[in-house]
Amino acid sequence: MKQISILIVAMFMAVTAFAQEGKELYNKYSGKEGVSAVYISPTMFEMIKQIPDIELEGESLNIGELIKTFEGMYILNIENGELCSEVEKNVEELVGKGRYKLLMEAMDGGDRVHIYIVQDGDTVTDFLMLAGEAAQGQTDGTVAVISISARMAISELQKLLASAMQ
Repeated sequence: MKQISILIVAMFMAVTAFAQEGKELYNKYSGKEGVSAVYISPTMFEMIKQIPDIELEGESLNIGELIKTFEGMYILNIENGELCSEVEKNVEELVGKGRYKLLMEAMDGGDRVHIYIVQDGDTVTDFLMLAGEAAQGQTDGTVAVISISARMAISELQKLLASAMQ
């Protein structure tokens, strides 16, 4: 019985640690020179759950169902080359742990976007996006990081992606 209790506590601590990654990046870099930061709380997502469909270029896209699954969002925009390199390294370390799966990668010259997700069975629990210019220690690089905690069924993500591709 003691071993089961220890295992349950260890699993809970691991899940809690994973949920804190976006928050840790946010707390580490928000307030620093050249960093813009935004946090959207679960309370805000509760308030906007009734958002109607949004019309985009003549197409209706239902993001209300997606937003209902959000539990928190952390956004960082870094315009300090040294910090850009540091943030990129931090994100690479997170991804290197093997928990995140690459969902999408786009590159155009020095600009790139990587979107990662974390799945727990048929549920997406985390999104992590890293976008920007290759900073590599330059003073003029920019990087954006968006981290979203959610409880979204993978089928809902597939529906959203399918409707966006039409």
